Amino acid sequence: MGLVPRCVREVNTASGAESLQVVHWSRGRGESAYSGSGLRTQLFVGSGAHAMAEARWQPGNMSSCTGPDTIPGKQISHSPARRRPESSGPGRARLSRAERGAVQVAAVAVAGFCIYGFATGSPSTAGYLSSVIVIGAVIVWLRRAALPGLLAAGLAIAAMATLAGGLINVGQNVLYNASIGPYSKTLGTHFLQYDHFAHAYVSFVVAFACWVMLAAPHAGADHRRELVILAVGAALGLGALNEMVEFLATLAHHGSHAGGYWNTGWDLVCNFTGAAAAGLVIARSRAGAA
Repeated sequence: MGLVPRCVREVNTASGAESLQVVHWSRGRGESAYSGSGLRTQLFVGSGAHAMAEARWQPGNMSSCTGPDTIPGKQISHSPARRRPESSGPGRARLSRAERGAVQVAAVAVAGFCIYGFATGSPSTAGYLSSVIVIGAVIVWLRRAALPGLLAAGLAIAAMATLAGGLINVGQNVLYNASIGPYSKTLGTHFLQYDHFAHAYVSFVVAFACWVMLAAPHAGADHRRELVILAVGAALGLGALNEMVEFLATLAHHGSHAGGYWNTGWDLVCNFTGAAAAGLVIARSRAGAA
């Protein structure tokens, strides 16, 4: 085994004498000791190409060596060559069990509603399918870590609620317009309508998804409130995107059942209600934890 030379320069402060010593040690497993003018250096060499140097100092002596092995008053441990941190790069965390189940449920729902929509001749089939697929693709693109199981399940249910509302026929209309209870002429809507609950629920879940994927990784004590507002705004933006899809679908099939200003207005109100409720839950959960 080869010997690796090390230079140690020692200065005696009492006499001003300076000496230069060369210490050798092998790369094998063993121990070598150097003693001179009150300075003792022990070198413990492992099976690799690194060493640990321990210096014990006596009064009246100091070392002026600038090498990495002799720093006065300190014990130096020469660690092995640093490993490069494992970089995940553009990759993402693997799907959790809950996420895999949610993806499978959503995929089956998309395929099923696609077949149902084209079989029944629903003019909004392409529009609603496109909306769900695009939003799902955005979630996949933004995802960096595994989503909570409850959130993954909630997103799958939101996809099914959206497709069912726009494609399932109830009487002469779609499920979105199905309602229970009296109609308010002043408000221009039924008090209990599937459309309202579906929009509020979807916005609630999407706001939580925006928080988990976009805001929570950067949330701190100083900017948490602003990030909650950002998550709510992102959910409202996605809700507005859905309204745009409905509008384009309406134009494509000559003003069918998508609704007019009243429908769009109440959709936006319900979107805001759901997203704002999610923002309050997120904010209060932090306050409760504090």
